Amino acid sequence: MKKGYLILIVTVFIPLLLSQCVTGNQAAEEGILLDKYRKIVLAGETETIHASVQSNRPLLWYSSDESYVTVTQEGEITGVSSGNAVITAKTVDGAYKTYCYVTVLTEIPKNVILCIGDGMGFEQVKAAGIFENGTEGSLSFESFEYQNDMTTFSASSAITDSAASATAMATGHKVNNGVLSIEIPGDGSELETLVEFLSQRGKRSGLVTTTHITNATPAAFGSHEQSRTYYEAIALDYVGSSKPNVLFGGGGFGITTEMTNSAGYHTVTDKADFLATDPTGSIYYSAQFGTENMPYMYDYTPGTYPYPELSEMTEKALAILDQDPDGFFLLVEGGRIDHACHDNNIEYAIYETIEFEDAVDRVLEWMEGRSDTVLIITADHETGGLSVTSNNGQGEFPTVTWSTGYHTGVEVPVYLSGSDENIVFGDFDNTHIYYAISDLYE
Repeated sequence: MKKGYLILIVTVFIPLLLSQCVTGNQAAEEGILLDKYRKIVLAGETETIHASVQSNRPLLWYSSDESYVTVTQEGEITGVSSGNAVITAKTVDGAYKTYCYVTVLTEIPKNVILCIGDGMGFEQVKAAGIFENGTEGSLSFESFEYQNDMTTFSASSAITDSAASATAMATGHKVNNGVLSIEIPGDGSELETLVEFLSQRGKRSGLVTTTHITNATPAAFGSHEQSRTYYEAIALDYVGSSKPNVLFGGGGFGITTEMTNSAGYHTVTDKADFLATDPTGSIYYSAQFGTENMPYMYDYTPGTYPYPELSEMTEKALAILDQDPDGFFLLVEGGRIDHACHDNNIEYAIYETIEFEDAVDRVLEWMEGRSDTVLIITADHETGGLSVTSNNGQGEFPTVTWSTGYHTGVEVPVYLSGSDENIVFGDFDNTHIYYAISDLYE
């Protein structure tokens, strides 16, 4: 599988032809690296391109006929009609990379859904597919046309933690392990998250997880704290600052029903009240189940799980957020895959991954007949150094080995649905999740 940047556009695109980019001689003159690509698109059928770029410097765009136009610091580009083009942009480290765009954007997605399997590497996906269906490559999202692998390193380590990796996806910035959406290393300033960015554009937002709701992954999208362990401060950030419309997950760890009720959230704590919740009855909803992470699926027979399952929470979140005509951003986390893999427990890990797949399937069912939503499935990192060594058949747990009880630095999968966009060849990093989404709305 070739590596590349994913650009999340709901439209039909012209294929990327490398021959329409700059030549090798031009690349040598400009210091461009031809093996790095990122796609920029036209914002409608006009001669003005609005694109978000990772540079505060003026840029130079090259069109397919070798002419060029200047680019302002704000990223407004004029004088180029639709077609193939190349841009050179100076990155933070001073190196040059090549950027290509190939089409006219005809529809901007209204909704973006990001599903993160915490600790879910390629081998976790393989193991779940073997157990559920008897063969690898058989989970529903593995059939998506566009797939890639993604680097996850943090600013402080080749092996990230969930806080740093989620921050990278939520803000487009690398931070130290343990940090939540604050510029560390750096000046300590707050980094704008996708929840905040899209809220400013009139969109609702939701955070759904099987861990406690103030855990690192959702916290990176809804708070700004120097440490992922500042649970009460994270909860206060939720209800007093970022204000996601949906907060579903385990309770405790800083969040209370009194806190969410006083902030205007319709709050429930049990399964019956949750399932009976009217998605049109309020703007803000909080579901706090228990006082810690939600239980493992493996410990319960079908129909006996004491709280709503991840798939049920996802379905309810969609019903609530879909009330906004301007669209929404939804984060869904299968958070306990990671915990099972820390314990090197393949049975628990497989059951949590299958429930994560069930949640994705609820999203896909909701997306049927729609062309206004993009869905990204990925992981924040791999946990356990899992390796599947033997397929023992459907319904039987595969034989596996583990290399660690912690995270690893291996690349993790990325799957994309709801878009006709091609993968653009080149390395894909977790920071690109933020830019791929935010570029759509600049």
